[in-house]
This record gives sequence, C-alpha cells and structure tokens, in this order.
Amino acid sequence: MTHALRVLRTGALLEARNVITSNFMLFCVFVQPFFIGVTVMFMLRHRPDFDPVYVVVGTALSGIWSAVLFEGNWIIGGERRVGTLELLVASPTPLLLAIGGRLAGSMGFSVSSVALAYVIVAWLFGAPIRLADAPGFALSTLLAVFALWCTGMLLAPLGVLARTISRFVVILEYPVYALSGFLFPILLLPGWTNPISLALPPFWAAQAMHMTSSGEAWALPLAAVWAILLGTGLTALLISVPLFSAVLRRARVAGTLSLT
Repeated sequence: MTHALRVLRTGALLEARNVITSNFMLFCVFVQPFFIGVTVMFMLRHRPDFDPVYVVVGTALSGIWSAVLFEGNWIIGGERRVGTLELLVASPTPLLLAIGGRLAGSMGFSVSSVALAYVIVAWLFGAPIRLADAPGFALSTLLAVFALWCTGMLLAPLGVLARTISRFVVILEYPVYALSGFLFPILLLPGWTNPISLALPPFWAAQAMHMTSSGEAWALPLAAVWAILLGTGLTALLISVPLFSAVLRRARVAGTLSLT
C-alpha cells in the first residue's frame, strides 16, 4: 500500500508539472471555461429563474471534463511518442498504477476550474452565490473528481489500442457537455438521449453538484445520486483493467505496441 501511494504521488506531481507548462491544457482548464462561463452569463443572467451557482458548476465541470478527455486519451500515447512506454511496461510498477498517478495530477490541476468559475460569476458579473449545502457540495465535488478520474482511466488504454477509437474520443467534448447537463437540464434534449445520459459518470457528477449547490430536489435522493456516481465511476475503472492488460500484452508478448 505504501509503495502504491508513493507511485501515485510521484506520478501526480510529475504530471502536475507537465500540465502547468502545457499551453493546450491551460487553454482547456482556464481559457475555454472562461469563455463558456462569460457566454452563459450574458445569455441567462436576465432570466427570472436564473441561478448563478448553476453556471459555476457547469463552467467548472467543463474544464475538468476537457482535461480528463484529452489527457486520458493522450497520456499513454505520449509515453510512446517519447520512447518511454516500453521502459514503463517493463518496470515492476503496474502500468495502471503509473498512469493513474499521472492522470490524478492533471485532475488535481483541472479542479482550479472551480475557482475560475467562481471568479467569473461572483467577481466579473457580481452575481450572488449561495451554496445550499456547502459540505454536501464539497463531497459531491470530490466524488465527481474521482468518478471522472475513473472515466479517464477507461479512455487511457483506448488511445493506443485503436487509432479509430482515439480519434472518435476527442470529439466527445461538447456532446458530453450537453448529454451530462452541465449547463442545462437533459430534459431539453430529445427523449432518446436520456438513457445515454444516465450511463455517463459526468451526468451523475453534474447532478450531485447541482443538487447540493442549488438545493433543488430531484427524482432521486442525494445519497442515491452519490451511490450511482460512485457505481458508474467504479464500473469504468473495472472495464479499464482488461484494457490495460491488452496494452501490456502488446508490449511484452506481441511486441507491436510501438507500431500501432
């Protein structure tokens, strides 16, 4: 356990240094959420039912999801491009643990989107922000980050196992924004999309954070939403295990990982 925690910590610190100096990741975490938050505020702030905390949650989740999507999809491919993937899979440290630590570092950095969203709404527009359940919101945010980390772990091996899937994944940024209800309820979408939304961890992350920030009731109690959020996240993590095994098999047995 001590060794695993040390690997996770080292990988997280290494990745945090990388993403802080990455112009693309800075764009995903700060620039893009800034324009999303400002645009939504101009569009909705004059509505009588407007709740500024809804924009805070949606803007923050947009930055976190972008970091998960792109970093998760590229993190193993980056090791391959610089020629260190073979060394990584040959080390005694499990590949899943090493990649998990690095992804955790980018996730920790992406959480700064929450602070950016607060600055946009509270300082730039002067809108009052009140959290209906501050402790619940904090817990919901932690669970959301964990579930999205699990989703990123599912995306990571897909990025090198199949180029077609990798190219498809990168277009999922805005569709998941919509399907997860980051900035508007999924009831505004066609009914046939609702089952897709319910299967996505980002949807349950958004639902938990919206419920605890605004205090609005939903069809399910908060405890059930938390349980489903954890369940969908852990399901994604479990699915990623055989995919990481396939990555290792290509590297150690077939010797074709660097050629795909």
